[in-house]
Amino acid sequence: MKIKYLFPSVIIFGTVFFSCTETKTVENAETKDTIKNATVQIAAIGDSAYTLAFGDIQALIDYKNGGRLEAFSLSGTNILSGKTVNAGNWGTSMWPSPQRAWGWPPSQQLDNLAYTVLQDSGAVVLKSQKDPKQGFVFTKAYSIDTKDTSLIITYTILNDTTVAQKVAGWEISRVAPGGLTFYPSGDEAKRGQLAPLTKDTLGVTWFEYKAATIPSGVPKLLADGKEGWLAQAKGALLLVKTFEDVATGKYAPEEGEIELYANPDHSYIEIEQQGTYVQLKAGETLTYVVRYKLVKIPLELALIAGNSELLKITRSVVKR
Repeated sequence: MKIKYLFPSVIIFGTVFFSCTETKTVENAETKDTIKNATVQIAAIGDSAYTLAFGDIQALIDYKNGGRLEAFSLSGTNILSGKTVNAGNWGTSMWPSPQRAWGWPPSQQLDNLAYTVLQDSGAVVLKSQKDPKQGFVFTKAYSIDTKDTSLIITYTILNDTTVAQKVAGWEISRVAPGGLTFYPSGDEAKRGQLAPLTKDTLGVTWFEYKAATIPSGVPKLLADGKEGWLAQAKGALLLVKTFEDVATGKYAPEEGEIELYANPDHSYIEIEQQGTYVQLKAGETLTYVVRYKLVKIPLELALIAGNSELLKITRSVVKR
């Protein structure tokens, strides 16, 4: 079955647009790339996960644990923080925004419990159970674009209730501390305990992680962004996430288009972004699309705020 990926800001009426059977059907699958005559390989790992691979890129998807992206690797090196670092906060999650609508912890049905496998040929498509508090149902579709070797995650949020409610997509990726996080600076003032630890230069906001400077409490940054990308550099790897650029002030109340969180125990940080805050009528869905690009960078490249060469590399990755 072919998946039609919709522009992130489009709202689709009706129920989830996937119509394939809700069972895991095959152990291995390949999708031919007619341009490069290569293949995307999908393989089942035990009874809880899939790998999705093309060339040196590999994604590990755990459908028994919230349908999360557990790892995203280049030549065997994973950029995401795993389960051994924190049993609850690992890999990449998707939450409905704003948080004030559900408090804490996140919905078990959306974040931690098993997802149903709708498709595992050509793409890995997963569907959550219904969240009993807000009535949302998530669908996550994972695929690889063979033209630029990027991982594409298409999130769908279904309002499976009888009333209208507002929501935005909110993606949270955990990575190891000690790197450099940066994004194009927005127009609004930054908020949160991490705001004073950032530096704005070259039209970009930079967060250079230093454990000694991380405050206690809930060290977050909430900010406006531009251009629709967020990057993380550590060692010889550069991760660039691209997504819809949300207009200033169009994200959820008390939230931000860009968010960062540094765990006070210095074990991981979260690089996060949110989509446009929209109203969904009963039975309506929205889609939120995120593209992951992972590339090698020179080890000698200084990972410091204002590095113009790193910014040049990042912008070239964004344009691919």
